[in-house]
Amino acid sequence: MRRRTLLASAASLLPAALAGCQTGPATSNNLVAEAPTASFQMTAVTDAELPEKVLYSILSSLEDDPKVVLLDRILDGGATTEGTRPPLPANQHIATDEAVVELSKAVVDETPATTYSVKVDIVQDSVQEDEAIQFADLPEVDRAVFADKGLADGDVVGIGTTFLYTHAERDQSTLVPESEYSYIVWENGAEAEWVVDDGYETSLKTYRYSAEQVATPAEYAQRMRDRFAFEFADLSSEQRDIVETAISDERYVVGPDDTPPDPLVELADQFRDQEQAHGFDESREDGLNGPYLVRYDGEIYWTTFVVRGEAFATSTPN
Repeated sequence: MRRRTLLASAASLLPAALAGCQTGPATSNNLVAEAPTASFQMTAVTDAELPEKVLYSILSSLEDDPKVVLLDRILDGGATTEGTRPPLPANQHIATDEAVVELSKAVVDETPATTYSVKVDIVQDSVQEDEAIQFADLPEVDRAVFADKGLADGDVVGIGTTFLYTHAERDQSTLVPESEYSYIVWENGAEAEWVVDDGYETSLKTYRYSAEQVATPAEYAQRMRDRFAFEFADLSSEQRDIVETAISDERYVVGPDDTPPDPLVELADQFRDQEQAHGFDESREDGLNGPYLVRYDGEIYWTTFVVRGEAFATSTPN
């Protein structure tokens, strides 16, 4: 695989929030706290979009994102990186612009470290000179940690964050574990109150990553269509109206206090024996609620069907 630039993003299988208060298309004015009785949405989807719908996705954009840079190195032939947790998932399918890949990782080194909860806060009163240190006078290890957090220029907005020090770095620090100073002053006149709240032991691991191509996006999409896509059969005019609403009005919603109309209940029966869309590296316990691939009038639609509780319990059984 040739070199590529990528962006990490998590693909969502279901809408983040479902709400509505009437039977028919949803509008921006009908959002309420209570979940609707049913929500049905169909969105046309291309083959190129299918893998990223079901997989952890790393797609073209934001070239300076650390995960983008790391994956770029991995795809160039493998790479190592440090962290207290794995920065990228392994042993699962990942969608990129040019391939679906699977990463392997191994821990090749481990260094004892401590993570400190700290505050780099706005000074409320005035700096006590005998408790202050110039940022430029801090040991290199302290300045490096500030730089890693984007705080080296003194642009203090008042934040709580965490600083990681290996035990060797901690021994060189004047700020942790117990700070010798309560204030930090920058050359440009910026000031910050410095507070160390707590620390906990951890380890800085070195991860070695490699990548294997699973399929091209087109191949993966073809497999998804072959396995998951189904076509509605014998739609009544009322059911076709529901489907058209789910497509053209973003979604079809039955409000939380409304009874699902019979055409929708009957339409739901067409989903019951279908396998929900998912990545080929995972299993999914199929129920009525979930994402599906539906063929309709010659197009493939990413379709979500969500019902509340026992609203459709009297539908035709499997």
